[in-house]
Amino acid sequence: MIKIENLKKSFGTLEVLRGINIEIAEGEKIAVIGPSGCGKSTFLRCINCMEDPTGGSIVFEGVDIADPKVDINIHREKIGMVFQQFNLFNNKTVIENIMLAPVYVGMKALRKKKKENRKIKLSNLFKRAEDKRPLLEITETKESIKASARARAEELLLRIGLLDKADEYPSRLSGGQKQRIAIVRALAMNPRVILFDEPTSALDPEMVGEVLDLMKTLADEGMTMVIVTHEMAFAREVASRVIFIADGQILEEGTPAEVFDSPKHPRLQDFLSKVL
Repeated sequence: MIKIENLKKSFGTLEVLRGINIEIAEGEKIAVIGPSGCGKSTFLRCINCMEDPTGGSIVFEGVDIADPKVDINIHREKIGMVFQQFNLFNNKTVIENIMLAPVYVGMKALRKKKKENRKIKLSNLFKRAEDKRPLLEITETKESIKASARARAEELLLRIGLLDKADEYPSRLSGGQKQRIAIVRALAMNPRVILFDEPTSALDPEMVGEVLDLMKTLADEGMTMVIVTHEMAFAREVASRVIFIADGQILEEGTPAEVFDSPKHPRLQDFLSKVL
């Protein structure tokens, strides 16, 4: 699904990523571990070009999305992102937060179809009857797009047991509830892959479990996931592959058993001695 070759990222003279190479298959669960400041979050943000790579390629479903000529927004619709600090809009209710992206994308597609039909009508004025192009079929309306997005949002909220919070504002939710809302907000777009940037690091310890349980469920259902995490037990249980990043490079990767039980690189051995 994703092929990353020689990915580099610098901020001025600071070289954060120094040539990352990795392929991520559909359905894989990749846990990204490593010391603070090693480039883990930058790597994740480069995957959907929230940070523009300095060099290298990121091929997602056959398209190099690191190419400046590519419309990244089209591909971001298929790449969900869950942040450390939730990034919910505090001036919108829970259900409005979840509906926001699907409604935006749906309305954008509707406007595009209507614009194309106007062009077709204009060009048909100057064509013979047999040469006229048919109009694009439009079955959606603004109301139907919103209704569909709301139904999907309610379905997701019901799934995580928070349907009763639909009309609440984020400020009235616990940290664990906010993060679960952030996850289903990503799911509302039916993404092909979800990127998690230390999703439990901002939570109180008693709230971590409810978020990890939801992520385990997604993993069991076959969602492709790339997870930057400090939760080593979670990485061992859920990940199909663990990659260790230090000094802006992947120094070691393998199955959880290989990485945690038989680490080979001295930097990984030292890292695990401090966190396990």
